[in-house]
Amino acid sequence: MRERLRKYINRKFLLYPKTRDILEVREELYTIVLDRYNDCLHSGMAEVESYKKAIEIMADFREAIKEIERGSSLASLKRNLISAVLFSAFYFITLTLIYLFISMVILKTFENTWLIAVAGAFIYLIYFSTSIYRYAKLFSFKPMTRLGLGLIYFSLIPVFYIFPCLYLYTVRSINIWGKGWISVLILGFLWMLTDYLVYRRGMSRFQKDIQILLLGLILTTILYLSISMLFGLWGVAWISYVVFLAAVSLGYYLSGRTNKD
Repeated sequence: MRERLRKYINRKFLLYPKTRDILEVREELYTIVLDRYNDCLHSGMAEVESYKKAIEIMADFREAIKEIERGSSLASLKRNLISAVLFSAFYFITLTLIYLFISMVILKTFENTWLIAVAGAFIYLIYFSTSIYRYAKLFSFKPMTRLGLGLIYFSLIPVFYIFPCLYLYTVRSINIWGKGWISVLILGFLWMLTDYLVYRRGMSRFQKDIQILLLGLILTTILYLSISMLFGLWGVAWISYVVFLAAVSLGYYLSGRTNKD
């Protein structure tokens, strides 16, 4: 039942940022509720009745909780939304002015200047995904934090792959779409590596092994494509996969021997 009380208090503070002041208030409320629960038990009440009496005391601290809300979850959410809306409006107005100034004053043509708007939109995606990550981290939402981290790397794809290919194809008539997508693999590798380094403590052994295996496979693919594209060794570079499989087999064999010993 004490665990149930802990979960009840934690739910009450679920949407609050994990600042020191809020954590102190949460622990203080938990101590008060737990003391009330123990007092009811000592007076002869059943556990269920003691639990109900204990959580009733939360009504006495309703004003304190409202005071926390003013400086935490709801207020923080509103501030973040207002800030994001204002920044977005300013950003796109500025982007539009830059686009018109370059097109009408500097170049005196709108040919290919639409790339300015595209580049600005791609850069805004980075800001948007970073904001999601920071907000999720503030409230300690681990699934949302991991999703936000993935969105940051996903938002880099248009910047490092789509826009350079689009610019070169439109302005320079150079087609690198077929080779440039290797940057997507590199970003995917960096995302999985960052995710593993940051969140590996919360992973099971099986999850760690799968993620390491995928990291090795992606890295091998990057090496294979790079060697093949640069030196034209498509018929030979596939040996890198054989080396990768051999390294994986050796690693698991040595790991098994170590566990037995």
